[in-house]
Amino acid sequence: MDSTTWFVFTNDDAGMDRPDLFAQLLDFLAAEQVPATFFVVPCAGGMPLDAKPEWVALLQRAQTEGHELQHHAWQHDSCFEFGVPPDFMLDIMPEAAARFAAVPEEFTRHHGYATLRAKLEQGRTILERVLGYTPRGFRSPCLSVCDALYQALRDLDFAWATNAVINPLGWRYINRAYDTGEGWRAGPARPFRRADGLWEVPMHSEYTWYLTPADVERHTALAAADLARAAAAGDAFVTLSHYFAMTGEWEAGLEVYRRLFALARRRGNVRFATMSEWVNHACSGSPSA
Repeated sequence: MDSTTWFVFTNDDAGMDRPDLFAQLLDFLAAEQVPATFFVVPCAGGMPLDAKPEWVALLQRAQTEGHELQHHAWQHDSCFEFGVPPDFMLDIMPEAAARFAAVPEEFTRHHGYATLRAKLEQGRTILERVLGYTPRGFRSPCLSVCDALYQALRDLDFAWATNAVINPLGWRYINRAYDTGEGWRAGPARPFRRADGLWEVPMHSEYTWYLTPADVERHTALAAADLARAAAAGDAFVTLSHYFAMTGEWEAGLEVYRRLFALARRRGNVRFATMSEWVNHACSGSPSA
């Protein structure tokens, strides 16, 4: 078994609001010497990313500093943009969940193959202009998925997606449902090949959603347990986060990661890696990894 502890830090929604908070996260990661995989929104607010010079400069800085940039959403104007979010995500947005339960077709009518493929193509064109390459990884907003999304990703030659969750407890913590009794979710922790040929790369959880100092111990403990289990199994510890929910007045989230990074280093033989590095390692020998 590989004794290396792989640690993959991922972060969503670059290209949206508050670039100053994204810069704070870049400063933190530079000090910690940890690479990130950032999932970038191509057209947030209906404005193409390359019309936002402050964001373009920050993303260029991220590339220079060794971070990976991948594809996230189209405009991210809805958590149902590319499909239906999982139950644990719906539980933290009860109004939207109630509307979906009452009138599901209001949401699913936007999930046709042609519609989703067009959004992916338009977003990819913008990202290619800004980044100078074609991102081949994708994460959906709020982890929303449908069959048409995966068919479009396959047909557009994406190599992998990361919408599967191993441990939903992070979202229960977001809802402050600490006594839910829900435990570790059974399922593959390593990348697995879907029936449609795309690699799915599971993540563990989100741990740093608008925390206060009083939350740090509890949320660090949850993440540390997930890290220990992943390391014992020889899997990667893959985390999800959002830059605006862990910086500024909510920088208690940075303290959680400061502790997690230190804990991983104390375990020894840790490798902080991008998502693509983990996929290439875990799926070595596959031409599409």
